[in-house]
Amino acid sequence: MERTTHFYSSIMLHPRIFLWLLFFFLVSCGSADQEFWQEEIIESLGSKYRTSFQQNIEDFNARIRKDSQDVPAYLGIAESNIYLFIFGYVSRDRTVPEARMAFRHAYQIDSLSSEVHRMSGILSFLDWDWNSAPKAFIRAIETDPQNLSARHWYSLYLAAMGRFAEAMAQSDTIMTMDPNEDFLIGRGSLLYFQHQFEELKDLMLRTIPRDSTLPWGYDWLGMAYNGIEEHQASIDTYVKAFELSDGTVEVGAGLGHALGLGGRTHAAEAMAGYYTSRAQSDYLPPVQRSFIHLGIGEYDQALALLEQAFKEKSWFLIFIQIEPWYDPIRDQPRFQAILDKMNFPEGTGIAK
Repeated sequence: MERTTHFYSSIMLHPRIFLWLLFFFLVSCGSADQEFWQEEIIESLGSKYRTSFQQNIEDFNARIRKDSQDVPAYLGIAESNIYLFIFGYVSRDRTVPEARMAFRHAYQIDSLSSEVHRMSGILSFLDWDWNSAPKAFIRAIETDPQNLSARHWYSLYLAAMGRFAEAMAQSDTIMTMDPNEDFLIGRGSLLYFQHQFEELKDLMLRTIPRDSTLPWGYDWLGMAYNGIEEHQASIDTYVKAFELSDGTVEVGAGLGHALGLGGRTHAAEAMAGYYTSRAQSDYLPPVQRSFIHLGIGEYDQALALLEQAFKEKSWFLIFIQIEPWYDPIRDQPRFQAILDKMNFPEGTGIAK
C-alpha cells in the first residue's frame, strides 16, 4: 500500500511520466507491436467512437428538423447518448437527460411502438429501476416478438439479476431468429457473467473474423483468456482491442487488469496512474478504472472508485452482483455496503 501510494504521489503532477513508464514497461513485455504504443492511442480515450456517436446525434437531429414526427430519429438520439454513457465516453449527467428528453418526444408520438417500449426499458435499467425495466422489455417483446434488441436487453436485465437460465433462453431465441448472427457478442456477455470462459473464447474466435476491424470481439476474448488464466494471450488480445478501440477506457481497463493478473505490475500501475491523472480533467468511468486496481490487488483503491461510481449512478454497477472481476472483494464490508444500497430485488444475484 505505502509503495503504491508513494508511486502515485511522486509523479501525480506529471502525466507524461505515466505515459513514458507505461510504454517502457509494455514494450519491454514483448507482447505488443511497438507501432501501437504511440501516445495518441492512450491519450485519445476513444475519440474515434465518441465522435461517431456524436455525429449520429447530429444526423438524427437533422432528420427531425425535416420531420418532427420521426420516431426512429428520436430513438436514435436517445440510443446514441446512451452508448456514449455506457461505453464511458461521456458522463451520465451529459447524456442520460438528453436520452430521456428524446425518448419523451418518441413516446408522445407513438406510445405503442415496440421500440419505444424497448427504450423505456433501457432508461429504467440505467436508472436502476429493477421493477419497471423488465415490464417495459416484456411489453416490447410482446408487441413485436421479432424485436431482437429488446430480447437482448431483457437478457442483460435477467443476467444482472442472476437469472441466468432465463437470460440464456432469451439468447437461444435470438440465435434462432438472427440469421446474420449480429448478437453473438451479446451472447458472449452472458457466458462471461456465468464464468463460462472456454465457451466465451470459442464464441469470440468465431465472431472476430466476421469483422476483424472491430475491437469488441477482441475485448471479450481478452476477458475469456483471463478467465482461463492464459494471461499472456489476454494481454496480446487486449493490445489489439485497445488499438482498434482508439484508446477507449473500457478496453484500456481490461488491458490494465490483464497486465496486473499477468504479473506486469509496473505497467498496470503506470496505466492506473495515467488514468488517475487524466480523470482530473476528463471524464473516465470510475468502475472501469477500478478493474486495473483489482488486477494488481489494490483493493482499497478499487473500492473507493466503486463508491464514486455509486454516487454517479454508473452503468457498470448494474452488473455488480455477477461481475467475475469483483470476486476478490465480494466479501468485503465496503463492497457489501454498495451492493445493499443498489436495492436489488430480494433473492437475486449469485450465491454468496
